[in-house]
Amino acid sequence: MSLRKAYAATLQWLRIRRGLSQADLQTQTDQGHISRLEASTVSASVDLSADLAQALGVTPLSFLTLVAAAHDGKTARAALKDTLAELEKLGVLDEVLPDEPQKLTPPRKITAEEKLKAIRELRAAGLTQMEVSRKLGLPTSTVGRLWHVDG
Repeated sequence: MSLRKAYAATLQWLRIRRGLSQADLQTQTDQGHISRLEASTVSASVDLSADLAQALGVTPLSFLTLVAAAHDGKTARAALKDTLAELEKLGVLDEVLPDEPQKLTPPRKITAEEKLKAIRELRAAGLTQMEVSRKLGLPTSTVGRLWHVDG
């Protein structure tokens, strides 16, 4: 079973189990979108999943646990036991996790800065652009462009 179908089946199953209609979930999104979610023709965002879980009277974690269990053909208990074992194995079960992503420097920027530094050092050592290109394994066009960058 695909994850989208498991999501659809779980949403429909839990909605019916709670005695709710698709229209009852309209405060989260329109009834047509709920219908498409249950037909597994569209996917839900993380935020919509959290809103739907709340409307269904469960936490987002409980809802997604049920989805994962349906996807894997397991009970919720078995899915949770497996998840606990997996997180224990990773050593993250008792870690406090970040609630926002860190600001990271894109790898390309680091690479460009390192190239520029290496080119400047080799230029200061008296190498020509061609020699720097060969030594660093960079295209001559890259060396030429960075050769004249002021810093």
